[in-house]
Amino acid sequence: MDDRRINRFTYEHHGSGEHYQLVGMLDRGAGALLDFLLVTIVTVAGIFGAALLMRFNADTGVLLALFSKISLVLLGPVYFLFCWYRWGKTPGMRAVHAELVDRRTLERPVWWRLVLRYLVFVALVAVLGGYTIPLLAIWMSVDKRKQGLHDRLAGTLVILRVPLKPEVESTDVADDALGPVT
Repeated sequence: MDDRRINRFTYEHHGSGEHYQLVGMLDRGAGALLDFLLVTIVTVAGIFGAALLMRFNADTGVLLALFSKISLVLLGPVYFLFCWYRWGKTPGMRAVHAELVDRRTLERPVWWRLVLRYLVFVALVAVLGGYTIPLLAIWMSVDKRKQGLHDRLAGTLVILRVPLKPEVESTDVADDALGPVT
């Protein structure tokens, strides 16, 4: 990483001079848990609403099952990709003050990076199943940039922006402390 380390947690971006901190696995996990909970609630509400509209009977059971599978497959990518592209964060990331950025520029990633990030995560879940989250947590805890494999391949970081502290000149403070000159 080309960015200069300010202290144990804070880095200074070499291009823009912005200060940021890398978001760790506990905060990322809390944000992801909230996001998955929101996606689940919206999916269940949609399926329940569709069932009520169809006045569930034997003829509509197949249609309802198809709708539930389609909503489970489509809602995740729509939710994550839209939030990342529009705001640079999901509601879960917002709750922990995290932001998804391009590793090189600290700006919002371009579309193809977001899609790649999502597809790599889905591939990891498809291959590793229930072991995905624990393995990603271990990976991020030892990774220098706290990136999961999906972040590394997409060139993204999850950061917390740190405001620059105004520098106080020592002469101004000393003059104020002495009081007016007579």
